[in-house]
Amino acid sequence: MLNKKDRIMKKSYILLSILTVIFLTFITVNRVQAQLYINEFMASNDAAFPGLLNDYADWIEIYNAGNEDIMLGGYFMSDDLADTSSWCEIPSTYPDSVTVPAGGYIIFYANKAEDVSVMCLHFKLSSSGEQIGLWDPDKNVVDTLTFGAQVTDTSYGRYPDGSATWYFMPDFTPGAANRHTTGIVNNKKEVFLSQNQPNPFNNFSKIEFNIAKAQNVVISVFDLTGKTVDVLTNKYYTAGKHSIVWNASNLKAGIYYYKLQTETSSTVKKAMIIR
Repeated sequence: MLNKKDRIMKKSYILLSILTVIFLTFITVNRVQAQLYINEFMASNDAAFPGLLNDYADWIEIYNAGNEDIMLGGYFMSDDLADTSSWCEIPSTYPDSVTVPAGGYIIFYANKAEDVSVMCLHFKLSSSGEQIGLWDPDKNVVDTLTFGAQVTDTSYGRYPDGSATWYFMPDFTPGAANRHTTGIVNNKKEVFLSQNQPNPFNNFSKIEFNIAKAQNVVISVFDLTGKTVDVLTNKYYTAGKHSIVWNASNLKAGIYYYKLQTETSSTVKKAMIIR
C-alpha cells in the first residue's frame, strides 16, 4: 500500500502525463494547420483559366506543405473574415475530391455553384480587393489574407510556395508550384506602360504610357500585400503618349507595383524605392 507521499507523487505523475498528451495533441493539430496555406488565387479571370465548369470562375489554391494528406471536408472558406454565418463549409461527401496531398495543391472555384460540385464555393472574389479565409472544422484560423485590387487574368500568390511574400503572377500555376516573374505584360495591346525612370529611385520617377484611344486612365500604386498606397492619376486622356511624375516621398523603401487601368485593359510594372 502506497504511503501519502507516494500517492501524491503518483497523482502528480498522472496529471503531468495527461497535460503532456494534451500539449502534444495541441502542437500536432496546430502543426497540421500551419502547413496549410492559401497559396495562390485569381479574382479577375476573364479568359485565363477555364476551370471546372469552363466558366472562367475565380479560383483559390490551397497548398499543403506537410508530409501527410489532409482531407478538407468540414473546413470552412469565405471572403468575409468576420461574418461566421457566411462561411462556406467544404463538404465531405466525396472525401477523395477534397483531400490535398502532402506537398501538393488543391483548387476551389469561387463561382457560387456549390450545388454543382464539392469543389465550388458559394461566394465570388472581388477584383477590387477583399479577403480570403480558411478555418478548420472547429472554426480555428488556418490561414487568412486581405488583398487589394487585382489584375485581370493574373494570379496573386506566394513565392516560394507557403512563404510570407506575395507577388502578381502573369505566369499563373493553379495546382502546381508558383512561378514568379519580375514584370507583368500588357493584357491588351491598345495600352502601353513604360518602366518608370529612374528605377530604383528615391523620391521622384517618371512614368510614360501610350493609349490607342481617348479614355479615362487610372494609375495606382500598391505594395506587396496588394494594398493601394497611392493613386497617381485618375482622369481622361486623349489618344497618344503621356507622362506623369511619381512622387514617392511619403512611401517607405521597398518593392511596389504600379498599375495602369482603363475600361478594357490593365497593365502592371514593378518598381523599387530606395532610401
